Order: sequence, then structure tokens, then C-alpha cells
Amino acid sequence: MASSSVSRLVKHIRMQDDVALVRATQNHAAASAVIPPPVLDIPSDDAFSVIVQLQDFRHHKLWRGQRLVHAGGHRLGDMAITDLREQWRCQHLSDYDNVRLHLPRASLERVSEEGGRRIGALQQVQAIRDPVVWHLLHAMLPALTGAANDSDTVYLDSVTLALHTHLAQRYGGQPVGRGGGTGLAGWQQVRAREYMLSHLARRLTLAEIAAECGISRAHFARAFKHSFGLPPHAWLQRQRVELACRLLRQSDKGMTAIALECGFSDQSHFSRVFKQIQGMGPAAWLRAQG
Repeated sequence: MASSSVSRLVKHIRMQDDVALVRATQNHAAASAVIPPPVLDIPSDDAFSVIVQLQDFRHHKLWRGQRLVHAGGHRLGDMAITDLREQWRCQHLSDYDNVRLHLPRASLERVSEEGGRRIGALQQVQAIRDPVVWHLLHAMLPALTGAANDSDTVYLDSVTLALHTHLAQRYGGQPVGRGGGTGLAGWQQVRAREYMLSHLARRLTLAEIAAECGISRAHFARAFKHSFGLPPHAWLQRQRVELACRLLRQSDKGMTAIALECGFSDQSHFSRVFKQIQGMGPAAWLRAQG
């Protein structure tokens, strides 16, 4: 009997509150006869797993305890939420490519409490479509492919916060907050601005900036955008690019040195963000200045 081989690739990053983002890919290479893959026990944890398929997943089986709860496929974009405290087993019977959010219960409780009401559980679902989760997880995919860097921590924090909020409201029963709201107080605007500008060169988190203003991450993110017209991560990137423009004009430092001084992880990251904001790369921008 011919044997089969499996190639599996897992990439992951860990964010605040032990939230983890994982991309898992598995490819089966087989001859005419295929040995059935094993049934795997999913490690239990006091956490939720949110999985979104990045390609059609033709066939797999999923058990909760001894009960088969799913046998079949998932389409591109399908989402599943599982409570990892329960006993889960799975059998992957075809190729797959998906992205997974590992969300500890303690993190869900803490962030949802910031939003107004503590949520300790999420509704478990299989093979449903949620465009909000799809777009938010896609916004974080560059962090798994090397297209984003550690200096994008405020961005990842912001997207993770948005995911927390949506999941708590859609699948946890948390009331949807009213739109609008108020901005930061005057002293908070000054403190947030000064703190972010004085730490452009290092990795910042949304939590530490919010702490400087004495408010929660959720409140800070909403109020900052109301006051400054941009989310914190977008405002921060613009300040980094403005500093880079001054250094390009006024110094003879190399691109790598400028990138690091402005808080970018490397020259590639610097060039990419600079082009997004200025419409051209740093070298072309400098030539255009005459």
C-alpha cells in the first residue's frame, strides 16, 4: 500500500493578554492509496478558538466528547468558534489553510468589562459567515507573513480590541454601544501626544498609552479618534513619517539608521509605510524636494 505524506506549516504571534494569532496550513501529498490521518485530541484550555478558513477545506470531522458534531467541508471564509474547555477531537481529511485567534477567557472578560458589561462566554458556531471577523483577521495577516513588524504593536492591539468587541457583542450578548461619544480631555490629549512623540523609536502598546491617560484601552481608542481624527496607530505612523521627512532633509544618515530612529523595524518596513502616507518611497520623496 502506498504511503502518504503531510506537510504542515504553523506561524504564530502572541499579543497582549496572551491572545495569540496563528496561521496553520496543511498539504497532503499521496499516491493512489491514502492512509487515513489520525484523530487528534485538541488541547483543552480556558479559552476560545476562533477559526476562519482562507481556502476551501474540503473534508474534516470534529467531535465534542464522543459526539460527532461536524463531518464535511468548510468554504473559504467560513468561521467556527469553539470553547476549548470542552473535549474536542478532529480529523483533517484534506488540505487546509486557516487563521486562528486563541482568545483566553480572562482576556475576553477583561476587555468586555471595559466595554460596559463583563462577558465570560461566546456562542459556539460552525461554518458560518461573519464579514467583520473576516476583514479584521485579514488585517492582521501581514503580521504572520513578515509584512508587518513589532513596531506595529499599537495597530495589532487596536485590531485585536475591535475583534474582542465584535465577538462580545455578536456572540456574547454584550449590548452594542451607542455611536459618537466624547473625545479626550485637554490634559489627556496633551499627555497622549507627548508620550507617543517621545517614544517614537520604541515599541508601544495601546494599553500603556491609555494608562498614561488614566482610562481603559477601549475608551482611549474611541476618544483618541474623536479628538485627533485618526485611530492611534494611524496617527502614530504619520508622526513617524513626519520625523523621517525631517531627518531625510536635515541629516546625512542612511535609510536604515533613519528607519530605526523613527521606530520602524527595518528599512523595508520604513519604505512601505512612507510610501503609503507620502505616495512615494523615501528616496523618491527626497529627490522631489530638490
